[in-house]
Amino acid sequence: MKTTRTVTACLIALFWLLHVNAAAMTNEELLRMSFIDDEIYVVRLENGDILSGAIVEFSEDDTGAYVRVASVVGRAKIYAKEIHSIYSSEADYRHRHRGYILPTAIPIGNDAFISLIEGVLPYAGVGVGNWLSITAGRTLVPGIAWSEQVSLVNAKFTVHTAPHGLVEGGEQYYAVGINGGWLNDVNFLGHVYGVATFTGKRTQATLMMFAKVAGKDNYTIKAGNFFGPSAFPLPNGTFGVGIGLDTRFPEMRNLHVVGELWNADLTRPANTALYLGLRLTSRAVASDFGFTIVQGPFVVPTVAFAWTPWD
Repeated sequence: MKTTRTVTACLIALFWLLHVNAAAMTNEELLRMSFIDDEIYVVRLENGDILSGAIVEFSEDDTGAYVRVASVVGRAKIYAKEIHSIYSSEADYRHRHRGYILPTAIPIGNDAFISLIEGVLPYAGVGVGNWLSITAGRTLVPGIAWSEQVSLVNAKFTVHTAPHGLVEGGEQYYAVGINGGWLNDVNFLGHVYGVATFTGKRTQATLMMFAKVAGKDNYTIKAGNFFGPSAFPLPNGTFGVGIGLDTRFPEMRNLHVVGELWNADLTRPANTALYLGLRLTSRAVASDFGFTIVQGPFVVPTVAFAWTPWD
């Protein structure tokens, strides 16, 4: 476990170094941009400050190219040499396609990401346009044989988007998907699901229903010396549900509360799991810290890091 903690710490440092080590915007880059009236933009400055508001002026003077932002502190004039990046408020949060582990109906789009969940599950995803999102991962738990690890792959198809989500001005998304998992290499289970996500100014809510359609009706799993063979039933036709909530703090653009509730078998309410945590984000990086309550009850510390490196 000491090795796992060291790897996790190194990945965290790498994620943040790759994110912050970028040059300021040039005059030419700023002048090539276009801005939509009444759209809210996020302006990230080289000194780490963040302003948000409409771009009310866009021009050039003897000092260089600049924008004027109508923010809560007034109309700030900001030159290209002071700007790290400018994005629309929607595009600034590039982690909307997932909660902690729950897929939302929002597509990954033309992005890709890599992540590390609980320090032992490398996980990655890529989008194809605004309709297909593919993710996959496999655990790498020390002390457990390769054949006894857990694997998963998921394909999500965003089939419909409409205006007016949680509030007027929000959006609603609908998706269907299929996923496969292996609990040890010999235990396959497959699910189909439907998911809907409704967004507001700071919040998005997700509801997912899924059904097991492939695999055995009874499973026996083991994990090295952590626990011996353990049997449990999960017949085909079993229905489950997932509920997710992601809301940003009003005055802290980079801090979100993320909550999720899952139950893979609605006939067994006691098997419900609840996650609650905080998500610290940047344009490229998301760091999740929280806890999960599972049957027992047991409280499990829960942590994940994700990196979306490309624009």
